[in-house]
Amino acid sequence: MVKRKESMTSLDIAAVIKTLEPRLIGSRLANIYEIEKNVLLLKFKSSNAETRLIVEPAKRIHATSYEVAEKRMPSPFVMGLRKHLRGVKLERISQIGFDRIVVLEFANGCKLYIELIPRGVVALVDENNIILQVSEQKKLKDRVIRVKEKYVFPPLKSVHPEQLVVDKLYEDYKSSNENNIVRFIVRQYGMPPELVEEAISRSGVGKEAVRREDIEKLVIEIKKVYHEALQGKGYIVQDELGMPITVLPYKPHVLETYGGSKLIKYENINEALDEYFKKVLEAIVVEKAIKEYEAEKAKLLESLRRAEENVRELNNKITKLKGIVEILSSNMAKLYEIYECIERVRNSYGWDYVLGNCPNVVDVEPSRGIVRINVEGTMVDYDIRLDPNKFVIELYKRIGELEKKRERTLKAIKELKEKIEKLTVEIKRQTTKAKASIIRREWYEKYHWLFTSNWFLVIGGRDASQNESIVKKFLEDNDIFLHADIQGAPAVILFAKGRQVSEQDIREAAVLAACYSKAWKLGMGAIEVYWVYGKQVSKSPPSGEYIKKGAFMVYGKRNYLGPIELKLALGISVEGDHPIVIVGPDYLVRKRSHVYAVLVPGDEDPSKVAKRLRSLFISKVDESVRDIIASISVEEIRLRLPGRSRILAIARGTATEPPRPTTKSQGT
Repeated sequence: MVKRKESMTSLDIAAVIKTLEPRLIGSRLANIYEIEKNVLLLKFKSSNAETRLIVEPAKRIHATSYEVAEKRMPSPFVMGLRKHLRGVKLERISQIGFDRIVVLEFANGCKLYIELIPRGVVALVDENNIILQVSEQKKLKDRVIRVKEKYVFPPLKSVHPEQLVVDKLYEDYKSSNENNIVRFIVRQYGMPPELVEEAISRSGVGKEAVRREDIEKLVIEIKKVYHEALQGKGYIVQDELGMPITVLPYKPHVLETYGGSKLIKYENINEALDEYFKKVLEAIVVEKAIKEYEAEKAKLLESLRRAEENVRELNNKITKLKGIVEILSSNMAKLYEIYECIERVRNSYGWDYVLGNCPNVVDVEPSRGIVRINVEGTMVDYDIRLDPNKFVIELYKRIGELEKKRERTLKAIKELKEKIEKLTVEIKRQTTKAKASIIRREWYEKYHWLFTSNWFLVIGGRDASQNESIVKKFLEDNDIFLHADIQGAPAVILFAKGRQVSEQDIREAAVLAACYSKAWKLGMGAIEVYWVYGKQVSKSPPSGEYIKKGAFMVYGKRNYLGPIELKLALGISVEGDHPIVIVGPDYLVRKRSHVYAVLVPGDEDPSKVAKRLRSLFISKVDESVRDIIASISVEEIRLRLPGRSRILAIARGTATEPPRPTTKSQGT
């Protein structure tokens, strides 16, 4: 059985570093969070982008699109990292040789070493390599990892693929006792097994290869795989059930080598690693969320097992006693004959003479007053202190007591099953809630956004700084630029991407431009919105004039759409296991959400509106998605509100369309 990948290889790291360098170098570390024990989230910000880097010693380092709320108080380690690194510019990110160690070098002279080897740590050192903070202090055979000690690398043995020399490898292999070239390279050269296995598969060389030309072919393929990995693509190998087995920075030559049957391609290795390890993180978050519930359920199941076993025993006893009563009742004359014989012999000669002198007696227990008799093949422990009639009555009483006990036990079983059912529902709810807490954040979610009927992405700036940024960074000549005819409105871009844009798409984008403008805050009913092509927008003012931040010059004809009504639909849709807030015209939001509200300018505070909307959404939505919808936060709803509002209506949506395209329409 193929073992699932649990940590990144040195090749994975090389591929990731190559993609991270242009994204991270020059950006500042905005903050550091500990989302789970030993799982760090580093937020880097540049002038126009944010990159979230997930770091887990001994396992992984990659950019993530998911946002997991910090669920624990920052540890002293994290507080120490914040003290030294928050707000500091990153100058370099690199891999130590071809080993599983990454170093982040900051402008203040500090370095952050991230060890992805077994029992690895995250260590912050100063310019003299003295440890300032470390995720775990330990004393090992070859080094001491402790604050105020000098940081020492673990033993480094990996040979870089580019440094492989055919003749040396051939001679080393020949002089060894090894008869498997894959095993030899992995052990002696420290290369990832999957890299060497892939090269073997591509080269057609057998693992028992001994010829120099075989070694040469193998080295060529190892270097080819290495260079392919640096292209930054990612691949997840899945088994026949769709479960991920491994994640790779190259396209595997033969899926079966990895025990897989399906291959999923990603344009970026970070995205592939993100999706792969999300399952791992999800399992941790879910396990933590349901741990107490599962423990309680296990106790109840054990109690249920014992109760059901008790019922089975009671049923057997009741059945047996009823059988005895039936036999005795139909043989009362015989029973009296036996009883009278026993009494006569016992009183005249003593207990010792009962056995052998009275018919049907097979054993006696004088101390208990019990005589075992055989009545039509059934053994009965007869209480000699009672005559047959009273003995049968006593048996009926015992049957009644057992039946009452069984009734009480059955009632307890019913209650136990109800508790288990409630716990099962709660475990499912907590699982859904935990999964929903791991939120994918697309790049455009920092802005106002929507997708039109024809799936054109539309974004709008939240403030002057964002207005400036999106026009400079994203606006292309054939894109559609929209603006409400009022001072204090977002710059809105509809990304054309070379496609024909309809009037309907433009009008839907205009809803974003109108509703998030100052007109909403002024309580207006409608506002004029115009559109132009991107090539008509410029930051260059006429000679002698000045354009303030977030403002632009629009040259040429403005295409006015007429008054756009200030009415915004806000709905909650479900994407996988996660809730997502969408906005737009009501007809558009209706078909993409499970529940939605229609809003107009009003007097109620946005925070209060958001809180009320969340409550109304949960009560209104279909039960099948209620737990997912309930995991949405008030803050996520509040962020999509244009300002003080009034709720016109709440209704269920049809959710006949996804909230957004399954493939990215625009990326950074």
